[in-house]
Amino acid sequence: MSKNNLEVGMRCIKYMLLCVTAIFVLTSALIISVGTTIYAIYYDVSFFLDYQLFSPATFIIAIGVIMLFVSLFGCIGALKESTCLVNIFAVILSLVLVLEIAAAITAYTLRSQVSGMLDSNLRETLPYYYSNPEVTDSFDFIQSRLNCCGIDSYLDWGEVKANRTGIDVKNVTVPYSCCAQTSYQEIGEVQYEECVKLYANGCLPRITYLIYQSAGLLGAGAMTIAFIQVIGIVFSFSLASSIRKTKSERERRRWEIQERMINAYTSLNPNEEKQKPIVYVPFHGQTTA
Repeated sequence: MSKNNLEVGMRCIKYMLLCVTAIFVLTSALIISVGTTIYAIYYDVSFFLDYQLFSPATFIIAIGVIMLFVSLFGCIGALKESTCLVNIFAVILSLVLVLEIAAAITAYTLRSQVSGMLDSNLRETLPYYYSNPEVTDSFDFIQSRLNCCGIDSYLDWGEVKANRTGIDVKNVTVPYSCCAQTSYQEIGEVQYEECVKLYANGCLPRITYLIYQSAGLLGAGAMTIAFIQVIGIVFSFSLASSIRKTKSERERRRWEIQERMINAYTSLNPNEEKQKPIVYVPFHGQTTA
């Protein structure tokens, strides 16, 4: 009865571990997708970001790749009932769990530094808009994609000395990327494009919100995967313990069956039991009649 209970319990844990590893495969693919998406977002505005902000996204991608390979140990170990593979799966999963917690803490810590860092970088690079092509492309990108103009508002462009044409608004020349709505006018046979509406909001609040939310998403994703991993670690160690107990029980029952077979054979054939060998002791003396 105890053997049946042990077998049933191990089978249940095995199937549950297989389900958890299948969830790991899906969540690993999801976390890699999230990590690469956020990395792409950071890369688009990388000119205004410090390199340290890329570390949580890179960390999450690496963790997702590791989890894909680690899941193989869990699946093979559960199917083969290998204590070694299941223990390796649990140990590596524990190490990855520590890395995920570190990534989540790093993401939340860096999130508080985003606003000041972006404010400083944007104000330092804005005066070089017309002289540095990289600055030009970066500001045009964030203004057109985030629907914003300037740092706090379009008035920030009044402090930048323009050396080429742009949009004149109240004696302030702003880049064409600040235009929110245009209209076409025809003068003779020539058609002109005219900006009739500018983006009202500055870029600093929008880009700060974007990075802030991305870092929060990274941290939340890492903690969600960590919760699933805790379940997987518990199931892995439980399965390893059940496999050891089941193998010990099988060996004990095999030994008992062998003993019973030997005892049954000798009791049915008492004449064929092994007799003690006769030992002859050499005698070197002399006998008398």
